[in-house]
Amino acid sequence: MQTDEIKNIILVDSEASYTTVGLIENGRLSELYSESVDERQTSGNIYKGKVMNVVDGLQSAFVDIGLSRTGFWYIDETLDHKSVFGEQNALPHRITAKEGDYVMVQAIKEGTELKGPKLSSNISIPGHYVVYLFNLDFVGVSGKITSSTLRDRLTKLLRSLAPEGRGFIARTNCLTATEDEIVQEAKFLIKAGERIQRKWEEADGVALIHNEGNILYRTIRDMLSDKIEGIVCNNRRMSEDIRQMVDMFCPYFKGSVEFYDNEEDIYDYFGIGEDIGSIYNPRVELRSGGFLVIEKTEALTAIDVNTGKFLGTDNREDTVYRTNLEAVREIARQLRLRNIGGIIVVDFIDMTDEEHKVSVVEALKNELFFDRVKTRVLDMSGLGLVEITRKKVGQTLGSVSQNKCPYCGGTGFLLVDAYVSRAIKYRLKGLFMNHNVSIALIYAHPVLARHLVDHKAFAEECSGIWSHKRIYVVPDEKMDFGAYNVVSGMGGVPSGGELLT
Repeated sequence: MQTDEIKNIILVDSEASYTTVGLIENGRLSELYSESVDERQTSGNIYKGKVMNVVDGLQSAFVDIGLSRTGFWYIDETLDHKSVFGEQNALPHRITAKEGDYVMVQAIKEGTELKGPKLSSNISIPGHYVVYLFNLDFVGVSGKITSSTLRDRLTKLLRSLAPEGRGFIARTNCLTATEDEIVQEAKFLIKAGERIQRKWEEADGVALIHNEGNILYRTIRDMLSDKIEGIVCNNRRMSEDIRQMVDMFCPYFKGSVEFYDNEEDIYDYFGIGEDIGSIYNPRVELRSGGFLVIEKTEALTAIDVNTGKFLGTDNREDTVYRTNLEAVREIARQLRLRNIGGIIVVDFIDMTDEEHKVSVVEALKNELFFDRVKTRVLDMSGLGLVEITRKKVGQTLGSVSQNKCPYCGGTGFLLVDAYVSRAIKYRLKGLFMNHNVSIALIYAHPVLARHLVDHKAFAEECSGIWSHKRIYVVPDEKMDFGAYNVVSGMGGVPSGGELLT
């Protein structure tokens, strides 16, 4: 496989305690998701929950779903589709359950250290082409499908397939689907709903009755399209699992599933190593010399656009306009890449030309049209601010790969040990690309050094492709917490160095 032959690909990087999935579009990394084997996302899971407390004044309830924190069931989440249903009044206007009742709920937003997950009683089961509305009598079509003929055809088809009291929503992928593919998936989802109902009835008390699946299943379901040319994974067993899932759930996929076992790190081979390394940097450089600054707060994410080194032309308005247009493309990419959800406020550089302001907002809407996650863009305010709302889906990349810093009272973050181990492996692979290097030294803060030794980091590689190499971990108290440095050890091993095996 040659990188210049494939422009749209899904990369799966499998580590001992970490799996990362990246989507490359037109040769650039556009989406990245990670999942720890010890902590998987809850959003999308369906539970048999027990109502612990009803808060009438807030039209909400706290529901025990078997997690460390009770979930929060809010009436507005129950009416999540109210903008679609219009006057049909298909949903209740108040929570009728009382304390002690068992309810079927679905997690729609991940919990935090302070709050449990958000819950909804609108049970939906997503497929590649359609979403099955398990307890909603409604049929809808994605707003991104604009052909009235196709919308009418899909609506008629899904109405004929929906059981009584159930419904479907056609996803954007229906644009390239055959009627038979849609029908087959709809029947599959209906059977899944029947299994969920049986599990609900058979469950004795609080229980997880439907798991949304691991990152591989969600990737294949949501990312695969007719534009994807291949899936590449650097784990042989996982590659076989992907092939089986593709054969079972995605017969429409015409691309290849390949196992990657080259000496060069998979990130470097596909040219995304620098993108991976800079994804946590609040500053994002633009090709023109301008830059973005992305800062997340508890309430929202702020994005500031700056001209930086970009001089442009003698006309300031033209320079600012061109910078803002370039920023639009990168903003849309960064929202997907970092999986930023909730409220986003973009502070564009001030423009005086009203047509330029409208043009920048329209360009942003056009770029976000291709986002698989639902977004909404408001018009530019008098201060040059543009508000964006983007649905929160799953965990942000930072929540999976970062821990709160114990030295700054929670105002900053350090990468988790598993993620740092992956970064060190990346450096080791680069070092050992020089076949004359047979010894590597990892200088690290003592806490990180002990983690590498105790968890037998790189044990698989040391017994396989690096069996003829030697890797020593050297604790260094002068280094910052979580810091490391990887260098050649051909000049000798310092005292205190411990061999990794």
